[in-house]
Amino acid sequence: MVDPVIKKVLKFYNIKADVLEQEFHLYKQIPKEHSGIYVIQQGKQVIYVGKGQIKSRQGKHWDKAFGRKGAKDTKGWRWLRENIDINPVKWKVSYIILHEQCDLSAVEGGLIKLLQPLANDETFKDNNRVLKETK
Repeated sequence: MVDPVIKKVLKFYNIKADVLEQEFHLYKQIPKEHSGIYVIQQGKQVIYVGKGQIKSRQGKHWDKAFGRKGAKDTKGWRWLRENIDINPVKWKVSYIILHEQCDLSAVEGGLIKLLQPLANDETFKDNNRVLKETK
């Protein structure tokens, strides 16, 4: 599900990049130097889309997934833990190796828009606003 959307966004922006995938709980195996965009998913449900140093960001998300002390606990992550049956051990992470800031911002924004990840602040705020407007 995610791979065709990633390919669509890369094609739209005319960006050539490697897309890799692995089990989320094995994030420590990601080479430290890899930076770019990543998509965390559980089955068909997209949990989070982000950018940065992929290995270090995955460690932070691992802590957020479990609500560990010291992890920045945003509303989106808190809502996710309280409302969705998540199991981070079953998560997959797809990541795109990118280095240009413009490419990073474009691809991240495109993927957030198309995939509507549950824990991203942008998606959480938009979904929360829609729920309030329909009451």
